Amino acid sequence: MKSHLANILDLELSCYPDGKFPADERQEVIEVGLTTVDLHKMEIVAVRSIPVIPTMSSISPFCTELTGWTEAALRKQGVPFEEAVRRLVEKYGSKNRLLVTDSAGDRKFFDWQCAMFGKSSPFGDYELNVSVLYSIYTEQFENVSLDDKLEKLGLKFEGRRHRADSDSMNIARLLIELKRRMR
Repeated sequence: MKSHLANILDLELSCYPDGKFPADERQEVIEVGLTTVDLHKMEIVAVRSIPVIPTMSSISPFCTELTGWTEAALRKQGVPFEEAVRRLVEKYGSKNRLLVTDSAGDRKFFDWQCAMFGKSSPFGDYELNVSVLYSIYTEQFENVSLDDKLEKLGLKFEGRRHRADSDSMNIARLLIELKRRMR
């Protein structure tokens, strides 16, 4: 890790009820949420959303209801997946910063999609799963939702659920509160 900044990552993926996609479609990233935290000050520096134009799936009404994203909005506001990868590396220093997630799944899925597009992972070697830190702190070792983790620490979810920028910001808030309590 070559920086005192950490990138907190959350993804929103295309989705269908019960995870059942049409035969010619596959799940993909439709939004990258990235919150940057100053690890010295333990404060949020920036919260970003990178909408991604879908190319392997369509946006179902279920997905729109869950995330708020429509296919039209993603096509208008989004960038190609390759551009999202470039931004992570070049604008947000992802190779040199600690990557913080709320589960092992987001990094794995992102790296899988990078491989699908012939791209190498934009992330470096340093990663922290804040759920593991939470489990150690609370001695609660079963899977718990982000809302439940925040509530247990006296925090309320801020923003819109299932939006990657709001989710990444709340993961950052969880990290900061855990660090504060562990001093």
